[in-house]
Amino acid sequence: MNIITFTYTKADGKTSQRVLVPFITPNKMYEGIDISELEDTVDQVQFTLDVEAARTRYLEELNKIQAEYDCQNQYRRFDPLKMSDIVVDVL
Repeated sequence: MNIITFTYTKADGKTSQRVLVPFITPNKMYEGIDISELEDTVDQVQFTLDVEAARTRYLEELNKIQAEYDCQNQYRRFDPLKMSDIVVDVL
């Protein structure tokens, strides 16, 4: 997991120092698990259902952690063109 520290400049020129645990990083591509080789549509559907169930469990656990640290309303999006002095720490 990474932590990104940076200076963010809003459209009105105001700047702020930010520290972010990124879940999504800038990208112009679709990314995911290619299940084309699972020729049986039943397997494709079951795989998709299993992934969705795992995602639901993950989000539930993430919500618990956010509540524990009182960060439930801290999800933000940052335009990389407005970021400077970027430092990425790998944990």
